[in-house]
Amino acid sequence: MTEGMKRSVIIILTGIAALVLSVNICTAAFAPEFEMMPLSMKTPSDATPYNDEGFIIEADSMVNKISNSTIPTGTKLSEVTDAYYRLIMENVSPEFLDTANNIVGYLFYTSQAGSTYKEYHDYLKSVSRTSDGSEYYTLVDQYTQVAAEFWNRISDRYPNATMYVLPSASAPMPTDESSTDGNILKGLETGIPMTQKLPDPTAPDQTESVKTSVTRWFEDYVENAEPDEVDPLTNEVKTTAGHLFLTGEGLQWADSTYMDLISKNVAEDFYEKAQYISAFFYLISQARESYQDYIDDRTYVSSVSYGDENYEKAKKYYNEAEKSIEYFKDVMSGTNNTLPVFPQFGEVALAGSEWDNYGAFGYITDSMAESLGWNAE
Repeated sequence: MTEGMKRSVIIILTGIAALVLSVNICTAAFAPEFEMMPLSMKTPSDATPYNDEGFIIEADSMVNKISNSTIPTGTKLSEVTDAYYRLIMENVSPEFLDTANNIVGYLFYTSQAGSTYKEYHDYLKSVSRTSDGSEYYTLVDQYTQVAAEFWNRISDRYPNATMYVLPSASAPMPTDESSTDGNILKGLETGIPMTQKLPDPTAPDQTESVKTSVTRWFEDYVENAEPDEVDPLTNEVKTTAGHLFLTGEGLQWADSTYMDLISKNVAEDFYEKAQYISAFFYLISQARESYQDYIDDRTYVSSVSYGDENYEKAKKYYNEAEKSIEYFKDVMSGTNNTLPVFPQFGEVALAGSEWDNYGAFGYITDSMAESLGWNAE
């Protein structure tokens, strides 16, 4: 082997070693890390009434929901996370503070275990994974062990419950419908991930606040919804009221309104109506999101979908939202509560439809096709 060849081999081997080292560093950089609980219970304040009972009602409901089962995933996981952030803001008495901290600690590390467990299964399905995923599963196990420490401190409060269990590394992701579909209210077919906070008679009653919020929303965005946009020359409808409603300002606020309302404390005799009000805002926000996906399907150059699936999903959410109104429409006396008619499929034009026979290339604009030298034959 000549000196030149030796130098070439050395350079190649050095390059390979550097590449391997680079991959290892990148893999390590993206490896999941243990996260400590960022927030515990706030310091008790005698400026406002202590709400030990309200804390206990919500905490017990959440702890019991995730007991005697496997690690929470799907909707249950979202509910655990939401409960943690709500409960740490409660004003509890100094005597109850330690117990409250142990409960929120249990919920936080359970939330971390559940979310990392989902990441583990997502990683196993990744085509670009570079390991067997054990680093994720090990972290799930660590979170579960810490949660177990908190469980040992609070388990006496739950004599009929056992802590959730972590499935083996080879077990499939749980597909229990109760953990993915949410709570289905009577008369509806779609699960709601987080439902109304349970009434707490010792806390301030916010029923009127909920009534005001929903009434004003319908006044602003339904009663005053934009009409069909009509071409003044041909009198043809250019854009329907339904499309304008789904893409307008009102539905941009629906998701945040939903998150705000479910945390309100309402009277027991209004609780059922509040459930449907919250469900409406969740469903209409999902209708907007799916409708936007349908628009993207039909207008993005890189899209390979006609938008059928997202259109039907948006329509289902919209129909469910309309059903939910029937259960609380009396709250909005004198206010129009009829949603605009859902848009017809195809109102959003398909970009570059003349070129859709190119399949994997997706939908392209005419100018792009011309620049590529493609003919519409």
